[in-house]
Amino acid sequence: MPVETSNNVSLTSQWFIRPGCEDEVIEAVTRLAAEVESQQPGTLTYLVHTQWAGDGDLQSLPPFNPLSLLFFEVYRDAQAFKDHVNGPLFTQFVQQYGDLFITAGGKSIAEGDRPYTTVQFLSRRAGYVRNLAPGSVSVGEGEPSSANQHPAVMFEAIANNQSAAQSFYSQVFGWTYQTGTGGFAYVHFPVETRPLLGGIGQADSSVPGFEPGHSFYILVDDLDAAIARAVSAGGTEYMDPTGVDGYRFAMIRDPEGNPVGLIEPFVE
Repeated sequence: MPVETSNNVSLTSQWFIRPGCEDEVIEAVTRLAAEVESQQPGTLTYLVHTQWAGDGDLQSLPPFNPLSLLFFEVYRDAQAFKDHVNGPLFTQFVQQYGDLFITAGGKSIAEGDRPYTTVQFLSRRAGYVRNLAPGSVSVGEGEPSSANQHPAVMFEAIANNQSAAQSFYSQVFGWTYQTGTGGFAYVHFPVETRPLLGGIGQADSSVPGFEPGHSFYILVDDLDAAIARAVSAGGTEYMDPTGVDGYRFAMIRDPEGNPVGLIEPFVE
């Protein structure tokens, strides 16, 4: 099978906290990370670390520095990275909290200075991302439970006219394909760590999308824009955008009449 390629942008960025501002910084970056996750689907990974003091067996090299803050970030592509650094969340964070960090010129943010940072862009050569939560999670009213296993990891759309179907899905979702055995057109996605969702519902043939059977949902940034692209490419609207249980979804039909679910980014 062909080797998967990726346009993801990965980087580390180190910032330096002013003495006495540690607690305020941690509160601020915690809010920032939550806002980035909920509002920037192009930001695939956003992890903020301080150095661990160690327990005697593990020691940092160079030695532990409680004022060092390290970001590890992965973006869908270069444009997603630019959207983050130039967007309102990050720029407002710098304006509001920049003076909690050592600045490049020793002046304040109000005087036009900026936090002193180091940045290293990364090129992944090998490795993997393991599920970060294989153990217990909190569900319901805080009761611990084993995390659900065996997530859905592949879908197939079997078309009467494969070429036309490939064209439709490329126009709507921007997919490219890699040819496999028998001309099967594989759609590869970059490795990401994000919530996965599935469910089993009661059939109701009077409600679009609730006929007996099964459906798959494709993640999109904007339901209305995706529906408009689908209609323009020869598909049809099927289920209007709906909000329920903390997420928004809709459904379209492709040119052969197959229902396709659309879902916006959500946080479990």
